[in-house]
Amino acid sequence: MSIPRTTNSIPDRTTPSPARRRTVVPVLVVAAWSVTYLILGLLWAFGGPGYPFDAGRAGMGNTILDPLPAAAGGAVLAVLALVSGAVAVLAARGSLNRPAAVVAIVVGFGLAVVLPDVRILMTAGYLPVMFVGALAGQVEFAMIATMLTWPSVNLLILMAAGLSLLVLGTREVLGGAGRPIGFAGALRAGRYAVALAVAVPVVYAVTRFGWLLGVPVGISDEFLAYIAEITPIGAGLSALGLLGAILAVGMVRPWGEIWPRWVPLLRGRPIPERFPAYAALAVSLPITSAGLMYVRKKLSGEQMGPPGANAELGAWLPEMLWPLWGAALAVAGLAYLARRRTGRYLDHGRSRR
Repeated sequence: MSIPRTTNSIPDRTTPSPARRRTVVPVLVVAAWSVTYLILGLLWAFGGPGYPFDAGRAGMGNTILDPLPAAAGGAVLAVLALVSGAVAVLAARGSLNRPAAVVAIVVGFGLAVVLPDVRILMTAGYLPVMFVGALAGQVEFAMIATMLTWPSVNLLILMAAGLSLLVLGTREVLGGAGRPIGFAGALRAGRYAVALAVAVPVVYAVTRFGWLLGVPVGISDEFLAYIAEITPIGAGLSALGLLGAILAVGMVRPWGEIWPRWVPLLRGRPIPERFPAYAALAVSLPITSAGLMYVRKKLSGEQMGPPGANAELGAWLPEMLWPLWGAALAVAGLAYLARRRTGRYLDHGRSRR
Protein backbone atom coordinates (compact mmCIF):
# COMPACT_ATOMS: atom_id res chain seq x y z
CA MET A 1 0.00 0.00 0.00
CA SER A 2 1.50 3.29 -1.07
CA ILE A 3 1.46 6.37 1.16
CA PRO A 4 -0.33 9.23 -0.55
CA ARG A 5 1.63 12.45 -0.98
CA THR A 6 0.33 15.51 0.69
CA THR A 7 0.49 19.05 -0.60
CA ASN A 8 1.09 20.44 2.91
CA SER A 9 4.84 20.10 2.65
CA ILE A 10 7.35 21.82 4.89
CA PRO A 11 8.22 25.30 3.53
CA ASP A 12 11.49 25.53 1.69
CA ARG A 13 13.73 27.36 4.12
CA THR A 14 16.61 27.33 1.67
CA THR A 15 14.95 29.98 -0.49
CA PRO A 16 15.68 33.44 0.93
CA SER A 17 12.83 35.88 1.33
CA PRO A 18 12.80 39.09 -0.73
CA ALA A 19 13.80 41.08 2.36
CA ARG A 20 16.77 38.75 2.95
CA ARG A 21 17.82 38.99 -0.69
CA ARG A 22 17.89 42.79 -0.46
CA THR A 23 20.42 42.60 2.39
CA VAL A 24 22.89 40.40 0.52
CA VAL A 25 24.70 43.22 -1.31
CA PRO A 26 25.14 45.56 1.67
CA VAL A 27 26.25 42.65 3.87
CA LEU A 28 28.86 41.63 1.28
CA VAL A 29 30.08 45.23 0.91
CA VAL A 30 30.40 45.69 4.67
CA ALA A 31 32.09 42.31 5.11
CA ALA A 32 34.62 42.96 2.33
CA TRP A 33 35.37 46.45 3.64
CA SER A 34 35.72 45.22 7.22
CA VAL A 35 38.25 42.53 6.39
CA THR A 36 40.25 44.80 4.08
CA TYR A 37 40.35 47.83 6.36
CA LEU A 38 40.99 45.80 9.50
CA ILE A 39 44.18 44.58 7.86
CA LEU A 40 45.05 48.00 6.38
CA GLY A 41 44.21 49.83 9.61
CA LEU A 42 46.54 47.63 11.63
CA LEU A 43 49.19 47.98 8.93
CA TRP A 44 48.96 51.79 9.01
CA ALA A 45 48.84 51.82 12.82
CA PHE A 46 52.25 50.11 12.86
CA GLY A 47 53.80 52.42 10.28
CA GLY A 48 52.93 50.63 7.04
CA PRO A 49 52.83 52.44 3.68
CA GLY A 50 49.84 53.84 1.81
CA TYR A 51 48.12 55.73 4.63
CA PRO A 52 45.49 57.83 2.76
CA PHE A 53 45.24 60.76 5.18
CA ASP A 54 47.58 63.70 5.80
CA ALA A 55 48.70 62.49 9.25
CA GLY A 56 49.17 66.04 10.52
CA ARG A 57 51.17 67.18 7.51
CA ALA A 58 50.14 69.95 5.12
CA GLY A 59 47.98 68.41 2.40
CA MET A 60 44.68 68.44 0.54
CA GLY A 61 42.72 66.63 3.22
CA ASN A 62 40.10 68.25 5.43
CA THR A 63 38.72 65.17 7.18
CA ILE A 64 38.65 64.65 10.93
CA LEU A 65 41.40 62.01 10.57
CA ASP A 66 43.87 64.20 8.69
CA PRO A 67 45.22 65.99 11.81
CA LEU A 68 45.86 62.65 13.56
CA PRO A 69 49.12 60.70 13.23
CA ALA A 70 48.99 57.57 11.12
CA ALA A 71 49.18 55.33 14.19
CA ALA A 72 46.04 56.86 15.70
CA GLY A 73 44.16 57.10 12.40
CA GLY A 74 44.98 53.52 11.48
CA ALA A 75 43.79 52.33 14.89
CA VAL A 76 40.50 54.22 14.47
CA LEU A 77 39.91 52.61 11.07
CA ALA A 78 40.76 49.16 12.46
CA VAL A 79 38.25 49.55 15.30
CA LEU A 80 35.54 50.77 12.91
CA ALA A 81 36.27 47.82 10.62
CA LEU A 82 36.06 45.38 13.53
CA VAL A 83 32.69 46.76 14.67
CA SER A 84 31.40 46.78 11.09
CA GLY A 85 32.50 43.18 10.63
CA ALA A 86 30.49 42.16 13.69
CA VAL A 87 27.43 43.90 12.25
CA ALA A 88 27.92 42.09 8.94
CA VAL A 89 28.11 38.71 10.70
CA LEU A 90 24.91 39.41 12.65
CA ALA A 91 23.12 40.64 9.51
CA ALA A 92 24.20 37.54 7.58
CA ARG A 93 22.76 35.27 10.29
CA GLY A 94 19.40 37.05 10.42
CA SER A 95 17.74 40.35 11.17
CA LEU A 96 19.68 42.81 13.31
CA ASN A 97 18.33 43.48 16.76
CA ARG A 98 17.70 47.08 17.76
CA PRO A 99 21.08 47.75 19.49
CA ALA A 100 23.01 46.29 16.55
CA ALA A 101 20.93 48.34 14.10
CA VAL A 102 21.69 51.52 16.06
CA VAL A 103 25.41 50.68 16.01
CA ALA A 104 25.21 50.14 12.24
CA ILE A 105 23.55 53.53 11.77
CA VAL A 106 26.05 55.37 13.97
CA VAL A 107 29.12 53.79 12.37
CA GLY A 108 27.61 54.11 8.89
CA PHE A 109 26.84 57.80 9.42
CA GLY A 110 30.39 58.33 10.64
CA LEU A 111 31.96 56.62 7.64
CA ALA A 112 29.65 58.08 5.00
CA VAL A 113 29.00 61.59 6.31
CA VAL A 114 31.17 62.72 9.23
CA LEU A 115 34.57 61.38 8.17
CA PRO A 116 34.81 62.42 4.46
CA ASP A 117 35.30 65.95 3.17
CA VAL A 118 34.38 67.98 0.10
CA ARG A 119 36.55 65.96 -2.29
CA ILE A 120 33.83 63.41 -3.02
CA LEU A 121 31.40 66.13 -4.02
CA MET A 122 34.04 67.92 -6.07
CA THR A 123 35.04 64.73 -7.85
CA ALA A 124 31.43 63.85 -8.65
CA GLY A 125 30.74 67.40 -9.86
CA TYR A 126 33.94 68.04 -11.78
CA LEU A 127 34.51 64.69 -13.48
CA PRO A 128 31.55 64.90 -15.91
CA VAL A 129 32.44 68.48 -16.85
CA MET A 130 36.11 67.65 -17.30
CA PHE A 131 35.30 64.52 -19.31
CA VAL A 132 33.20 66.55 -21.73
CA GLY A 133 36.00 69.10 -21.91
CA ALA A 134 38.50 66.34 -22.67
CA LEU A 135 36.32 65.00 -25.49
CA ALA A 136 36.14 68.54 -26.88
CA GLY A 137 39.90 68.88 -26.68
CA GLN A 138 39.81 71.58 -24.00
CA VAL A 139 41.13 69.45 -21.16
CA GLU A 140 43.88 66.84 -21.09
CA PHE A 141 42.79 63.36 -20.05
CA ALA A 142 45.81 63.27 -17.75
CA MET A 143 44.17 66.01 -15.67
CA ILE A 144 41.19 63.74 -15.05
CA ALA A 145 43.51 61.05 -13.72
CA THR A 146 44.93 63.51 -11.19
CA MET A 147 41.49 63.68 -9.52
CA LEU A 148 41.34 59.91 -8.97
CA THR A 149 44.08 59.76 -6.35
CA TRP A 150 44.26 57.09 -3.65
CA PRO A 151 43.12 59.49 -0.87
CA SER A 152 40.03 60.44 -2.91
CA VAL A 153 39.29 56.82 -3.84
CA ASN A 154 39.67 55.88 -0.17
CA LEU A 155 36.95 58.38 0.76
CA LEU A 156 34.65 56.88 -1.87
CA ILE A 157 35.27 53.42 -0.41
CA LEU A 158 34.52 54.66 3.11
CA MET A 159 31.29 56.28 1.90
CA ALA A 160 30.21 53.07 0.13
CA ALA A 161 30.82 51.04 3.29
CA GLY A 162 29.01 53.63 5.40
CA LEU A 163 26.04 53.67 3.05
CA SER A 164 25.80 49.88 3.24
CA LEU A 165 25.80 50.02 7.04
CA LEU A 166 23.11 52.71 6.96
CA VAL A 167 20.99 50.49 4.72
CA LEU A 168 21.29 47.55 7.11
CA GLY A 169 20.58 49.63 10.20
CA THR A 170 17.76 51.85 8.93
CA ARG A 171 15.98 48.93 7.29
CA GLU A 172 15.68 47.22 10.67
CA VAL A 173 14.80 50.36 12.64
CA LEU A 174 12.20 51.62 10.16
CA GLY A 175 10.82 48.13 9.65
CA GLY A 176 9.99 47.88 13.33
CA ALA A 177 8.83 51.43 13.83
CA GLY A 178 5.18 50.48 14.15
CA ARG A 179 2.39 51.78 11.94
CA PRO A 180 3.85 53.00 8.62
CA ILE A 181 3.34 56.60 7.57
CA GLY A 182 0.30 57.16 5.38
CA PHE A 183 -0.05 58.77 1.98
CA ALA A 184 -1.00 62.24 3.28
CA GLY A 185 1.67 62.29 5.97
CA ALA A 186 4.40 61.20 3.57
CA LEU A 187 3.32 63.78 0.99
CA ARG A 188 3.29 66.55 3.59
CA ALA A 189 6.75 65.66 4.90
CA GLY A 190 8.04 65.32 1.36
CA ARG A 191 6.79 68.77 0.36
CA TYR A 192 8.48 70.47 3.31
CA ALA A 193 11.73 68.59 2.64
CA VAL A 194 11.66 69.32 -1.10
CA ALA A 195 11.06 73.02 -0.43
CA LEU A 196 14.24 73.13 1.64
CA ALA A 197 16.12 70.97 -0.86
CA VAL A 198 15.27 73.52 -3.56
CA ALA A 199 15.86 76.70 -1.54
CA VAL A 200 19.47 75.95 -0.55
CA PRO A 201 20.88 75.29 -4.05
CA VAL A 202 18.98 78.32 -5.35
CA VAL A 203 20.70 80.52 -2.75
CA TYR A 204 24.06 79.03 -3.73
CA ALA A 205 23.34 79.52 -7.44
CA VAL A 206 22.34 83.17 -6.99
CA THR A 207 25.77 83.96 -5.57
CA ARG A 208 27.83 81.89 -8.02
CA PHE A 209 25.98 82.92 -11.18
CA GLY A 210 26.07 86.50 -9.98
CA TRP A 211 29.85 86.31 -9.71
CA LEU A 212 30.07 84.77 -13.16
CA LEU A 213 28.12 87.71 -14.56
CA GLY A 214 30.27 90.20 -12.72
CA VAL A 215 27.79 90.97 -9.92
CA PRO A 216 29.46 90.85 -6.46
CA VAL A 217 26.63 89.07 -4.63
CA GLY A 218 27.62 88.91 -0.98
CA ILE A 219 31.27 89.83 -1.65
CA SER A 220 33.32 92.93 -2.33
CA ASP A 221 34.35 94.15 -5.78
CA GLU A 222 37.97 93.53 -4.89
CA PHE A 223 37.37 89.92 -3.94
CA LEU A 224 35.33 89.33 -7.12
CA ALA A 225 38.24 90.64 -9.20
CA TYR A 226 40.58 88.31 -7.29
CA ILE A 227 38.50 85.17 -7.99
CA ALA A 228 37.33 86.10 -11.50
CA GLU A 229 39.19 83.23 -13.14
CA ILE A 230 37.53 80.54 -11.02
CA THR A 231 33.95 81.84 -11.09
CA PRO A 232 32.99 79.40 -13.92
CA ILE A 233 33.77 76.50 -11.58
CA GLY A 234 31.32 77.69 -8.96
CA ALA A 235 28.72 78.41 -11.62
CA GLY A 236 29.13 74.90 -13.01
CA LEU A 237 28.60 73.31 -9.60
CA SER A 238 25.59 75.52 -8.93
CA ALA A 239 24.11 74.48 -12.29
CA LEU A 240 24.31 70.85 -11.18
CA GLY A 241 22.66 71.88 -7.91
CA LEU A 242 19.80 73.53 -9.79
CA LEU A 243 19.36 70.42 -11.92
CA GLY A 244 19.16 68.37 -8.74
CA ALA A 245 16.60 70.81 -7.34
CA ILE A 246 14.39 70.33 -10.40
CA LEU A 247 14.62 66.55 -10.03
CA ALA A 248 13.82 66.86 -6.31
CA VAL A 249 10.56 68.61 -7.17
CA GLY A 250 9.59 65.47 -9.06
CA MET A 251 9.37 63.59 -5.76
CA VAL A 252 6.20 65.54 -4.93
CA ARG A 253 4.79 65.91 -8.44
CA PRO A 254 2.98 63.43 -10.72
CA TRP A 255 5.79 63.52 -13.31
CA GLY A 256 8.04 62.02 -10.64
CA GLU A 257 5.90 58.87 -10.58
CA ILE A 258 5.21 58.23 -14.26
CA TRP A 259 7.84 58.62 -16.98
CA PRO A 260 6.96 61.73 -19.05
CA ARG A 261 5.89 61.42 -22.69
CA TRP A 262 9.19 62.80 -23.98
CA VAL A 263 11.17 59.87 -22.50
CA PRO A 264 11.52 57.26 -25.28
CA LEU A 265 10.61 53.63 -24.57
CA LEU A 266 9.62 54.40 -20.97
CA ARG A 267 6.89 57.01 -21.48
CA GLY A 268 3.74 56.31 -19.49
CA ARG A 269 5.31 53.61 -17.34
CA PRO A 270 5.63 53.90 -13.54
CA ILE A 271 9.02 55.04 -12.35
CA PRO A 272 10.53 52.39 -10.03
CA GLU A 273 9.83 53.66 -6.53
CA ARG A 274 13.36 53.02 -5.29
CA PHE A 275 15.10 54.84 -8.13
CA PRO A 276 14.36 58.48 -7.14
CA ALA A 277 14.48 57.67 -3.43
CA TYR A 278 17.86 55.93 -3.51
CA ALA A 279 19.25 58.60 -5.86
CA ALA A 280 18.24 61.33 -3.40
CA LEU A 281 19.78 59.41 -0.50
CA ALA A 282 23.02 58.81 -2.41
CA VAL A 283 23.38 62.49 -3.33
CA SER A 284 22.52 63.63 0.19
CA LEU A 285 25.62 61.94 1.67
CA PRO A 286 28.41 63.90 -0.08
CA ILE A 287 26.44 67.15 0.20
CA THR A 288 26.01 66.71 3.96
CA SER A 289 29.61 65.60 4.38
CA ALA A 290 30.95 68.63 2.47
CA GLY A 291 28.69 70.97 4.43
CA LEU A 292 29.82 69.57 7.77
CA MET A 293 33.44 70.06 6.69
CA TYR A 294 32.75 73.73 5.93
CA VAL A 295 30.98 74.16 9.27
CA ARG A 296 33.95 72.60 11.11
CA LYS A 297 36.40 74.87 9.32
CA LYS A 298 34.33 77.98 9.99
CA LEU A 299 33.89 77.22 13.68
CA SER A 300 37.61 76.51 14.10
CA GLY A 301 38.61 79.67 12.21
CA GLU A 302 40.41 77.78 9.43
CA GLN A 303 40.79 79.22 5.95
CA MET A 304 37.86 78.45 3.63
CA GLY A 305 38.51 78.82 -0.06
CA PRO A 306 40.81 81.50 -1.52
CA PRO A 307 42.60 83.91 0.81
CA GLY A 308 40.18 86.49 2.11
CA ALA A 309 37.08 84.32 1.67
CA ASN A 310 36.46 84.13 5.42
CA ALA A 311 35.71 87.85 5.46
CA GLU A 312 33.23 87.66 2.56
CA LEU A 313 29.72 86.61 3.63
CA GLY A 314 28.68 85.28 0.23
CA ALA A 315 31.81 83.15 -0.01
CA TRP A 316 31.04 80.99 3.03
CA LEU A 317 27.44 81.41 4.20
CA PRO A 318 25.75 79.31 1.44
CA GLU A 319 27.98 76.34 2.29
CA MET A 320 26.83 76.51 5.92
CA LEU A 321 23.38 75.50 4.65
CA TRP A 322 24.59 72.37 2.90
CA PRO A 323 23.98 70.02 5.87
CA LEU A 324 20.33 71.15 5.80
CA TRP A 325 20.26 70.54 2.04
CA GLY A 326 21.59 67.01 2.44
CA ALA A 327 19.22 66.20 5.29
CA ALA A 328 16.27 67.56 3.30
CA LEU A 329 17.16 65.36 0.33
CA ALA A 330 17.34 62.30 2.56
CA VAL A 331 13.95 63.05 4.14
CA ALA A 332 12.42 63.76 0.74
CA GLY A 333 13.70 60.44 -0.60
CA LEU A 334 12.36 58.46 2.36
CA ALA A 335 9.01 60.27 2.21
CA TYR A 336 8.75 59.55 -1.52
CA LEU A 337 9.43 55.86 -0.93
CA ALA A 338 6.90 55.67 1.90
CA ARG A 339 4.24 57.42 -0.17
CA ARG A 340 4.76 55.25 -3.24
CA ARG A 341 4.49 52.11 -1.13
CA THR A 342 0.95 53.05 -0.15
CA GLY A 343 -0.02 52.16 -3.72
CA ARG A 344 -1.50 55.57 -4.52
CA TYR A 345 -0.44 58.08 -7.13
CA LEU A 346 -0.63 61.86 -6.96
CA ASP A 347 -2.68 61.89 -10.18
CA HIS A 348 -6.20 62.06 -8.63
CA GLY A 349 -5.13 59.59 -5.92
CA ARG A 350 -5.58 56.59 -8.21
CA SER A 351 -4.27 53.24 -7.02
CA ARG A 352 -1.85 50.96 -8.85
CA ARG A 353 -3.49 47.87 -7.43
